[in-house]
Amino acid sequence: MISKKSLFVLFLLPLISFGQACDSLLLESITNPGPFIVNTIDESLGIRNGPGYNGGTIFYPDHIGNFPSIVMVPGFMNSEFTIQNWGVFFASHGIITMTIGTNALTDTHIQRRDALLDAIVSLKAENERIGSPLYGSIDTLSIAVGGFSKGGGGAMLVPDIDPNVKAIISLYPWLENPTSSDLNHSVPVIIISGELDLIAPPFIHADVHYNLLPNTTMKLKYEVALGSHDIFSGPNAGNGEVGVRVISWLQNFLLDDSCYCPILTLIPNTSSSYTTNILCNNTSVNISSFNTGSEKKLLKMTDIFGRETKEILNKYLLFIYDDGTVEKNIVLE
Repeated sequence: MISKKSLFVLFLLPLISFGQACDSLLLESITNPGPFIVNTIDESLGIRNGPGYNGGTIFYPDHIGNFPSIVMVPGFMNSEFTIQNWGVFFASHGIITMTIGTNALTDTHIQRRDALLDAIVSLKAENERIGSPLYGSIDTLSIAVGGFSKGGGGAMLVPDIDPNVKAIISLYPWLENPTSSDLNHSVPVIIISGELDLIAPPFIHADVHYNLLPNTTMKLKYEVALGSHDIFSGPNAGNGEVGVRVISWLQNFLLDDSCYCPILTLIPNTSSSYTTNILCNNTSVNISSFNTGSEKKLLKMTDIFGRETKEILNKYLLFIYDDGTVEKNIVLE
């Protein structure tokens, strides 16, 4: 039974879903990998060879549809290969992903911004290229950009040139001496940083970037506890919680699926700092309708990944009741 310690309830949601309007959203749907089989094509199969970048690979779901997309660029001295785990991850969740290399491993964050912009041209061209497996399958109005380190910094600069991108993924970003005018845009940005990052320390980079973004811009900063300048973990960083937050960001802002919004308000167990200004006003989750549960029976407690556990103080837990509801709680000392 629930102890009589202080209990802070965050919100109420139906069993492994987020309200009646979101019944199709299961916890399993945000795992790595997602439900789709992933295929790839590259420049040897006809993709445009853009002058602003060096080499490109498109990861796409083996499914018929009109899919949104994202373009990803690597960091300083990193090859395209280092970000391709994101391509597999995103495409398995129904988001076409183009990963690119840079013309020089030493390219600046400005050059990486321009590489993303040029790659968007190539990606859109696949929607019109007869013979492409993506012919007629790309939603050219729903494109996001992202990158790692200097690539993450460059991604945040894209809206200054192309304000039509719908979301930004900035991974362990490095951006030299940014000003508020550099980041004065309304495109939603999620920033992933590492607590122990010695190459792009959060207090010099990620924290500054977050604060420079306008308060009217939807933004989130997730600092991974004990995290470094992490190249290869990708969506598996933070015990998979990084991937959960990033795919939820894209689902919410790139696909306009507000069912994923509540996930973004949950503080991960693996965060040393977690800050966001997003509100989930369009979901069916309603804090004011919370029922104390005095007439229902607690069946079990799990962590946020569904693993059954005993009561743990000061950790976020799911309380699962016999009436099919689940409460997101933290039990305080």
